Amino acid sequence: MTTQGPAGRPRARHQAASAENDAEPGGPPEAGPRETAVPAAAAGRDVSAAAAAPPDDPQQLAQEIEQTREQLGETVEQLAAKADVKARAQDKASQLTGRLKDKAGQARQQAATAAAKISKATPEPVRRAAAQAAVTARQRRLMLAAAVGTGVLAWMVIARWRRR
Repeated sequence: MTTQGPAGRPRARHQAASAENDAEPGGPPEAGPRETAVPAAAAGRDVSAAAAAPPDDPQQLAQEIEQTREQLGETVEQLAAKADVKARAQDKASQLTGRLKDKAGQARQQAATAAAKISKATPEPVRRAAAQAAVTARQRRLMLAAAVGTGVLAWMVIARWRRR
């Protein structure tokens, strides 16, 4: 809210404010009406007191100005937070990640519980045979991979041959 001074340079703030205050009551203001960022009712003040002239006490005026600045700063911060789409998206993503981690932990715990129940219900000879098969598969990974690869290749050849 700066106005142009001599030589096209902006006038200082206190000069612009004094120009507003020097306007005749009831007449058109030179630089526009002085408005507050927060309406009087929203600021917690009595509306009738807001319609009265500004306080003559410089200390009280400075306090009102400071209070208005703080409210305006909070409003700007809130608007900036709403406008910061990237930060909001990151917050939402972190919330979703947290939920997914919780769900994964629950699923892991349920799977462990189910595995324990199955393990208890499985007869001992079957458990030993499964453990032996797992050990053999780990020892002979190359042969197991070759067998799986051969099976997949055979399936692909048969599927292609049937299409003809």
